[in-house]
Amino acid sequence: MSNVHFGILNSFDHNVQTWKTYKGRIEQYFIANDINEQSDATGKKRKAILLSALSEGTYRLATDLALPKKVQNVPYEDLLKILDGHFSPKRIGFGERHNFYAAVQHTCESHSQWAARLRGLTAHCGFLNVEETLRDKFIMGMRPGPEKEKLYAVDLNDLSLAKVVEMAENLSCARATAAAASSAGPAPPAAPDAQLYKISNNGRSANVGKVKCSVCGFNNHRSSECKYKNYVCKKCHVKGHLRKMCTKVNYVEADLVDESDDDVYAK
Repeated sequence: MSNVHFGILNSFDHNVQTWKTYKGRIEQYFIANDINEQSDATGKKRKAILLSALSEGTYRLATDLALPKKVQNVPYEDLLKILDGHFSPKRIGFGERHNFYAAVQHTCESHSQWAARLRGLTAHCGFLNVEETLRDKFIMGMRPGPEKEKLYAVDLNDLSLAKVVEMAENLSCARATAAAASSAGPAPPAAPDAQLYKISNNGRSANVGKVKCSVCGFNNHRSSECKYKNYVCKKCHVKGHLRKMCTKVNYVEADLVDESDDDVYAK
């Protein structure tokens, strides 16, 4: 046999790992490397590989379980039976069913993961119709939300677990996409034009910028078009602006023009 080994065999710690899962992995490791009853008739190589893969705590436990024999003297098949008996005790059917019916979907668990976990819980329940029971529990144990509400309204005739899981995943994906689109918000409004379009007093359309008239202070006409351009300021006595627009005195006037308060000195 070649010295090249296929696969990775990690150590087994019974405090954090499941024996049933690890046993399946080590069996696959043996298959990949052609270690079987023919190439290892006595089982010594398989036993050596298994014992060397045990963590210190698990190896000590295996040693205690093998007493009064030494663990290295126990045949491989007998060692498997010892470990099976300790790590895989006989299941009580009703207790397993209780665990199944009490299960609920976790917050961070996808619908596919929820279905897979449920299927694992049925291993020792002895249900007569596993698929129908799985389908019903999948829907009833889902976390609250739109997906569960919609599935409650679906006709269950010819509806398998796979179909229910597919529908739940599609609904969840559609909801997430819609939420992402809504959070983006509407497009920002276009910037307003720099110029404002107003109608002059004589009915002409004009494109007039918001520039304050230096004569009267209004911003709906040019200074050259102001009807007060020939008025004489009552403060500085200079023609061309009203007193509220006078820059030669420290005076603030109201925004509205009061013609009665400005004497007319038109020349």
